[in-house]
Amino acid sequence: MRARREHTRCQGRLAGGVALVGLVGWVVAVGPIGTAAAQEEPEESERITFSISFDAKIVPSEKSAEVEIRLGADAGPVEWMLFRADPMRHQGFEADGQLTQLEDGWEWRAPPGGGALRYSFSIDHLRDEGSYDARCAKRWAIFRGEDLVPQIRIRTDPIAYSESRLRLQLPEGWSAALPYGRNANGDYRVHDPRRRLDRPAGWFVLGELGAVRERFRDTRLTIAGPAGLGARRMDLLALLRWTLPSLYEVFEGLPRRLLIVTASDPMWRGGLSGTNSIFLHNDRPLIENDVTSPLLHELVHTLMRARAGKGGDWVVEGLAEHYSLEVLKRSGTIGSDRFETALEKMRTKAEGAGKLRVAAVDPATRARAVLVMREIDETIRERTEGRASLDDVTRVLAATEGPIVTSRFREVCEEVAGGPLASIFDPIGPER
Repeated sequence: MRARREHTRCQGRLAGGVALVGLVGWVVAVGPIGTAAAQEEPEESERITFSISFDAKIVPSEKSAEVEIRLGADAGPVEWMLFRADPMRHQGFEADGQLTQLEDGWEWRAPPGGGALRYSFSIDHLRDEGSYDARCAKRWAIFRGEDLVPQIRIRTDPIAYSESRLRLQLPEGWSAALPYGRNANGDYRVHDPRRRLDRPAGWFVLGELGAVRERFRDTRLTIAGPAGLGARRMDLLALLRWTLPSLYEVFEGLPRRLLIVTASDPMWRGGLSGTNSIFLHNDRPLIENDVTSPLLHELVHTLMRARAGKGGDWVVEGLAEHYSLEVLKRSGTIGSDRFETALEKMRTKAEGAGKLRVAAVDPATRARAVLVMREIDETIRERTEGRASLDDVTRVLAATEGPIVTSRFREVCEEVAGGPLASIFDPIGPER
């Protein structure tokens, strides 16, 4: 029996102590309001699991995917799921059980024995007037898993964790490259140890593909994109073979899978990071004239898994740009003279910088942020007699949940340095 659609305004409180605040963001408490953050994560032996599958059928003629999310018969611990959908891209919702339309999404209460929710996902998405950051063509499709399946909030037993699977139905002759491994039955295991509900994430490229694959230590590296579009996959592979050892040292490890997705126009002419994956336009240079690397810049974003909080974009972008240059030096890809020349170019570019804490940094601000990172690194090394560096700060931030803001960055830097760094951070100003 299909669910009856209820059109409601999500004001006040829903049953079970879950508040929807400001009609914008979900604020979810597992148990009484205010107790969720205080709950300790259960030991793995104490956890219970429920199965959930994400099925997507790609329909190139419609530039869309038909999606089904199915909870298994073991999903009794799941009381409800809230989907924060984009009405322009996620349409035609229907479900078994009870489905309620909210002002910025849908609430689904599945039947006790499990059930399915279905909708259509529009793949194409313009990033600017003439280029796409998601696209479905006749012979290929590129998009992010986070867009395929919208943000989900869930109410379950506090010790319940998902076992998630992704299945793709592709047109004849198509193949897929995803940042996930395949099971024997052909589906993909979706797993993030930091999440109780795992949903697809990262870049997906599907279609008639060209690909190269390599193994680095325990990491499976794939570089893939639509066939026949002039990708420089072997050039990308060569640069990664030189630089991945240095990135491994910075982060003390790499994901088990890394996917580099490449494509030409009409895809956006830039680089974009994702979960264990990045997108890089074929026309982007591997190393810029200023000696930074767009490829390594986006890889650092991916490995840090960090997002900027208010006024923290300079930290996230500064670290990515710093290591895109630093890793080239450490790996021997560039020499010390070229490295120093690159820093001089940074100093010249940084002369036009304004405040560091802005909503989105421009090239001049990014260059100034790199110089601040250099100063922090040199100060930490001097104070600790070489026992610590900015690498230690970066590892802490990479392991930290939540957005990065200036105050948190300063706190970690001063902990690693063993004392205040007022001469560096005071000119940046207080958090606002």
